[in-house]
Amino acid sequence: MTTTAHPGSTHVNSTPRATTRRTMAAATVGTVMEWYDFNLYGLASALVFGPLFFGSSSTGATLASFATFGVGFAARPIGGILFGHLGDRIGRKYVLLITMLGMGVATTLVGVLPTHATAGVWAPILLIVLRICQGVAVGGEFAGATLLTVENSPNGKRGLFGSIPAMGTGAGSVLATAVFALVALLPDHAFLTWGWRIPFLLSFVLVLFGMWLRRGIKETPVFAGLEERAETVRFPFLTVIKEQPAAVLRVLGITASGFVWAYLIQAFGLSYATKNLGIPKSTMLWAAALAGALEILTIPFWGWLSDRIGRRTMVSIGLACTVVYAYPFFWLLGTGSTPLVFLALVLAIPICKDMVFGPQAALVAEQFDARVRFSGVSVGREFGGAIFGGTTPFIGAALVAGTDSIAPVALYVVAGCLITAVAVFSGRETARGDIAEHA
Repeated sequence: MTTTAHPGSTHVNSTPRATTRRTMAAATVGTVMEWYDFNLYGLASALVFGPLFFGSSSTGATLASFATFGVGFAARPIGGILFGHLGDRIGRKYVLLITMLGMGVATTLVGVLPTHATAGVWAPILLIVLRICQGVAVGGEFAGATLLTVENSPNGKRGLFGSIPAMGTGAGSVLATAVFALVALLPDHAFLTWGWRIPFLLSFVLVLFGMWLRRGIKETPVFAGLEERAETVRFPFLTVIKEQPAAVLRVLGITASGFVWAYLIQAFGLSYATKNLGIPKSTMLWAAALAGALEILTIPFWGWLSDRIGRRTMVSIGLACTVVYAYPFFWLLGTGSTPLVFLALVLAIPICKDMVFGPQAALVAEQFDARVRFSGVSVGREFGGAIFGGTTPFIGAALVAGTDSIAPVALYVVAGCLITAVAVFSGRETARGDIAEHA
């Protein structure tokens, strides 16, 4: 929903340039950490959690491992509701401190968990508990980081500004993949005994840096204006469900294709390539690292381009490319050729995925009025993540196991794209208007 400014409002263009830079950095470091932690868990669930926490390398253990991956997504709506309420009641900046600390502590503790060999059934139980904690914490991170930048952006640049913290997804992916690839070079016994723990323990370093960076940020001018005029609402979640239910559903649909495509590649794709196709895990990890590195450039570029040509046009191009490329992606992996495997991921992530993902931060924020924006973005996106993100690796593995063909997986990608297309075109173009306090 496009909004217009009101007399006496605090306009986002008034934000000092130095403050904006600090805000961008603070928002981005949280996204780096979010995607470092979530990609790390996805990599580990594909490569090590089956034998270590479920006592087997069988397909059943892999499916169980992917199920714990999905548990984190199932918990994200809880975090979306909780932190959405807090973000609309007490402000964006305080929520970002809480979510970073919670995410980092949970990820670090995964690195010290006992395995099935030493703790039996308690090993997967403790893993699931920490995965739930991760999911709750990350449920408020994206919306908080997004609004911190979008509500500080000049008119006509929300796509670019909103994509800056989203750029952290590429950096987090590179960091997680590179660290995991390095420890994967260890002999198998050392890797499975202690090497896999190192990337999780390193998360604590990101927590310390992020907390230091975020402690000095200021509240967004939009939320500060709401507080000054005493216009915050008491129950923002109930308000947004009552007043803007279509916008919540629209955001859920907008995120569908990105969740399906991203986690099909980064979790299921890694498992499928290494176990079904025999591609060395180091090849897949370094290909993913290269694709993630390119995202640092492509995400802000697609966000910037959406400011020029419109959100719907930009997303439509990305969806069309993804539909056309869904099956060829798996064909390229099937060749087993290292250059073609690298090409497969470079085309899939920074090109197809990011054409849709780059404009997403601004697009979802523009659907809501400022009083309930945090709740609307969090609830819509995190329910989308629970439905389409966390289930995707499990569904992909189940489809291949049940049909011995990759075609149903490609069709699943197409279905996700169709859902996003319906959601995007059910609303109007939002790139041109002002984003102020009220709908």
